[in-house]
Amino acid sequence: MIDDFKIYIDRLKDGHEQDITGSFSPDFLDVKEAELSFPQLVKIQGKAYVLKDHLILQLKVETLAEMPCKICSKRSLHKILLESFYHTEELVNIKNMIFDFSEVLREEILLEVPPFIECQNNQCPERDKIKSFLKQSKGDIHFPFNKLNTKE
Repeated sequence: MIDDFKIYIDRLKDGHEQDITGSFSPDFLDVKEAELSFPQLVKIQGKAYVLKDHLILQLKVETLAEMPCKICSKRSLHKILLESFYHTEELVNIKNMIFDFSEVLREEILLEVPPFIECQNNQCPERDKIKSFLKQSKGDIHFPFNKLNTKE
């Protein structure tokens, strides 16, 4: 457990909140991929509080993912933004009344990574070179089963 990601439940009694703000190393994401890396800090802003028998985690998360462009294969940055990330956890499921939210946050960030990106805001300059190899949509589209419900 990384101390920065620990929430001590006993400190949140009587309506107290834990402020969670800072920039953290992306090492907790534990990504060791040739095609994916996180070159900048993960910025987190939010709070944690207890409501009845649940821990509520409310965060805004921002970082950058670096991946190859799907057209030219040059490394490109893609912004990952979790504008309003919420997580609830029942207090009975939290051992020792210390909750480490690093794994929950890791999963949510990785779910936001797209399968492919295109450099220069989806305007890769190499796109024109491969245009002739891409399937072109034709105005005359054939629908072989469109007359199944008609009586002819």
